[in-house]
This record gives sequence, structure tokens and C-alpha cells, in this order.
Amino acid sequence: MSATHLTEQDTRAAAALQNTPPTGNPDRRLSAALWCAGVATFALMYAPQGLLTQIGHDASVSPAQASLLVSAATLGLALSVLPWARFSDRVGRPTAMRYAAATAGLLAVAVPWLPTFDALVAGRFVQGVALGGLPALAMTLLHEVAVPARTTALAGSYVAATSLGGLSGRLLVVPVADHLGWRPALAILGVGLAILMTILIVLLPTGRGRRALVPSAGILAIHLRDTRLLALFGIGALLVGGMVAVFNYLPFRLEAAPYHLAPTVVSLIFLAYLAGTAGSRAAGWMVGQLGHRTVLMLACTFMAGGTVLSVAGPLVLILLGVAAITAGLFVGHAVASGMVGAHAKTGRAQATALYNVSYYAGSSLFGWVGGIAWASGQWLYVAALVLVLTALALVLALLPSTTARRVVAVESY
Repeated sequence: MSATHLTEQDTRAAAALQNTPPTGNPDRRLSAALWCAGVATFALMYAPQGLLTQIGHDASVSPAQASLLVSAATLGLALSVLPWARFSDRVGRPTAMRYAAATAGLLAVAVPWLPTFDALVAGRFVQGVALGGLPALAMTLLHEVAVPARTTALAGSYVAATSLGGLSGRLLVVPVADHLGWRPALAILGVGLAILMTILIVLLPTGRGRRALVPSAGILAIHLRDTRLLALFGIGALLVGGMVAVFNYLPFRLEAAPYHLAPTVVSLIFLAYLAGTAGSRAAGWMVGQLGHRTVLMLACTFMAGGTVLSVAGPLVLILLGVAAITAGLFVGHAVASGMVGAHAKTGRAQATALYNVSYYAGSSLFGWVGGIAWASGQWLYVAALVLVLTALALVLALLPSTTARRVVAVESY
């Protein structure tokens, strides 16, 4: 339904919530704000992933240590999700997001120039803490201030923005780094993202929102005792951990013998990310046809099959394997996160927040553990780690308690 078909009462209610005149277009303004948030957050968080080989060489650190530049940011985000939610209950969702955007924008420009590798890792952790205030609050803000008839379309726009950000951040910095070095490349990207953060600050609505996001520790404790939710949290953490390990260390393999690919060419493997975007969009349809448990099993099987393909020598098989891994992660993430929202009887926002905590914690932990596997046995050991993670996720998916009623919109990895 378009905005022109909304009732006058709905239009006035939405405008009042955002302190915007009824004659304006608050939904379009909110959509643009969330688009900026999605692109900027995920571009900034994952941009160093395409530069790990260069950073490792220049800083004289191992692949596992270099991967800390990604893991530190995702860990910071995971640890900050609940504090940002609680802070937003005090000051309002838009105000909290403005604080997060301003801090993240400044850090995006400053962190690449930190002089030592340890300082860079610390700076990336602080970046993750700042960024946590955006994905943690974006969807909640949308449901609180948008006209209900428009929430699905606006959520879809935000999801698309996170996909674009995750892909563009990985792709854009590598060719710039080839000419100017990885520090200027990250700093130039940071300037662009700081501009997006500034636009976000201007576009965000005013007001506090309508309800508390983190009411009490009791709700969180209830969720943490729920075996169904714990299984879903585990599935998200295991699957994303496997994918991050693949994208962290595959460039080290492809830039070495026998492939000797240039970093710019290797960065094109991130285009496999588009297979994941398509997979997440198809997840709802697949669930309607096959059921939640079957689709989760297929997601794990896709990741496992893609991992086996990636061990092969021919480059085309490696790329097909990466595409299958990416599609499997996105489908599994879409279904598992949607099942969390469907299963939680109370405190749905808190259940979703806990899923995000486990998801990004898994990304951080297993992305780093993949470096230990690489140091021990190169790609064969990395593939073995991913197979173990997908097997554990499959076991959790097979538990009868992981059934649920529906899938809801989710943000992209």
C-alpha cells in the first residue's frame, strides 16, 4: 500500500511520532536514514576483510592476528547490543542512534591512522562498540515510528542497504589500497561513511519511541533458559563463524601458489555475497514449501557441500563452493533469526538482541579460530573447521525444539 492510500489518521499519527508535519513524507525520510545506517555500518565493519593479506604483510603479523581487525569490530558490536538498547530506553532510539553515528563517523576517519597494530585492533573494537547502536536499534525504531502499512517495505529497504554495505565495503577498498596503501584506502572509505553518518543524523526522526526495549534482566534470564532459543542462537553463531573463516583466509590461499592472483582479483570473490542475498530473499518461500527444519538442514548441507568443493584445486570449483557457503549462511541466518522472533512469547526484542549477540560473537570467535586452523594446516584445516561448525549447526537444527511458526525480515550479514 502506498503512502497516498493511508488514512488521514495514520498519516497524522506517524507525523506526530516523528515531530514532522503531516504534509511531509516521513516514511521516505526514515527509509533514507535507515539506508544510510545499513550501508555505513556494514561497509565499515567488514572493509578490512579484503585487506588482511596486505595488512598482515605490512604489520608482520600472522593471518590469525590480522583477522583480529575483523573479529575485534564484531566482538565490540556483540558486546554493545544490549547496553545500547538500555541506553536508548533512557534517551530515545533516535538520540541513541545519533550518538552512535557521530562516534562511528569520527572513528572511521581516525582509526586507520593509529600507529601500531595493537592500537588498530583496539580502535576497531571501539568502532564495533559504536556501530552496535545502529543495527541494534534500527529495526526497533522502524516499527515504533513508521505507519504499520509501510513497515515491511521499509524493512526490506534496510535489509538491501546492509547487503550493499557489506559487499561494497569489501570491494571498494582493495583497488584503492593497491595504489595508495591500505591505510589511505580505509581512511578514504571512512570519509565517505562519515558523510553517510552525518546524513543519517540529520534524517533521523525526533522523539523517544513508545516502549522500553530492555525491561528487565528477568526477561533475558527466561530466554537464556529456553532450550529452543539457545539452539537457534547456536545455529546463527556456528554458521556465520564458518563463513567468516572462509572469507578471512581464502585470500591468503588465492594470492599464494599455484594461483598467484592479484588482491584486486581476489576481492571479486566477495561477489559471491550476492548468492547469499538471493538466498535470504528465497528463505521465506522455501520455508512455506518445505518447513523450517528442512530449510535449516538444507542451509547446513549447502555450506558443507560448498566447503568440500572449496578444497578442490580448480579455481571455478572454489568459487562455486564459496557461493554455496554464502547462500547456505544467508538462508540459515534468515530462518533461524526469524524463528527466534516467532518463538519468543514475551520480550521478542530482547530475544532478537540475544540472537544478535550470539551471531556477532560467533563471527568474532570462529573468524579468529580459523587463523589457528590456517597456521596448522592451511586451507585443508580451515575447511575442516567449517565442516565441524556446520555439522554442529545441523545437530541443533535436527532438535525437535527448533520448530517455529513463521519467518520475519532479518538484516544481512
